[in-house]
Amino acid sequence: MTEETKQTASPRPTLLARVRGVLHGPVLIGVIAALIAIGLSIFGMVRNPEGTPVNLRSLLLVIVLAGGSWGLIAWAIATAAVEAGKD
Repeated sequence: MTEETKQTASPRPTLLARVRGVLHGPVLIGVIAALIAIGLSIFGMVRNPEGTPVNLRSLLLVIVLAGGSWGLIAWAIATAAVEAGKD
């Protein structure tokens, strides 16, 4: 057999590898911080239903406010650190 006929299929990259290929550096840090903030906020809503009712509107607010603000703040800090490291 020749080399052309013995083509081996390369292993497919995992989901984590594909995500890290697209999101890297400060964006990845911002997304991770946003996911942690959303998870902790949802946990707080479920743990204390008297404080915040668990409904679709509250879940959307958690995603936008907690995830958006923490994600943006973490991204900004990581970007500033990368830019400071270049100097």
